[in-house]
Amino acid sequence: MCAGCGARTDAGALVRLVVGPSPPFVAVDLGRRLGGRGISVHPTRRCVDRALKKGSLAKALGGPSSVTLESVVSAMIDQFGQRIEGLLSAALRKRRVAVGTDAVRAALSRREGDLLLVAGDARGRAVELRKGATAIGCATAAWGTKASVGQMFSRQELGVVLVTDRGIARAILECLTHIEALSEGE
Repeated sequence: MCAGCGARTDAGALVRLVVGPSPPFVAVDLGRRLGGRGISVHPTRRCVDRALKKGSLAKALGGPSSVTLESVVSAMIDQFGQRIEGLLSAALRKRRVAVGTDAVRAALSRREGDLLLVAGDARGRAVELRKGATAIGCATAAWGTKASVGQMFSRQELGVVLVTDRGIARAILECLTHIEALSEGE
C-alpha cells in the first residue's frame, strides 16, 4: 500500500524508503532488499509529499523527522539515474547497444533498436537520428548530457546511444518516467 495516497497496488509499482539510524536518514531501496523499518510510496512527488505530511516516515523513525521532500525526491532521482547507468552497462556487456552517431545510424538502417537515448545537449544529427528511430517504431528519450553519457562509455562526449534489447529499453523508460514524475513541480 502506498503510504502517500493509500492506494493498494502491486509492490513493483512502489518504491520502498528505508529509515536509517542517527542521524535519521532515508535510503531508497529500489531492489527491496534492505533491512529495517520503512514505507512504500508511488514514485511521484505528490505521494512522497503526502507520506511526509501524514507522518508516515516519522512513524517509521519512531519520532519526529527532519527529512525533507526535496531530500527524499533527490535521493529517489539519484537512485533511478544509477539504475539507468546499470542497465546501460548491462546492455554494453550483452553487446545490445550502439554507441555514437555512425553506429546508431547503421543499426537504425538495419531496423534495429528499442530505445534511442539522446543527451539533452546533443545537437546536429540527433534530430535526424530521432526521426529515423521514430520511423521504425523505436522509442526515443532525452537523458543526461554529452559529458555524462560519454563518461559511462569511456568517451569525452557522447550524444546518442541506441539500446537494442527490449527488456533493458523498457526498464530504462520506466526509470525515466519515474524521474519525470518526481521532477514535476520543482
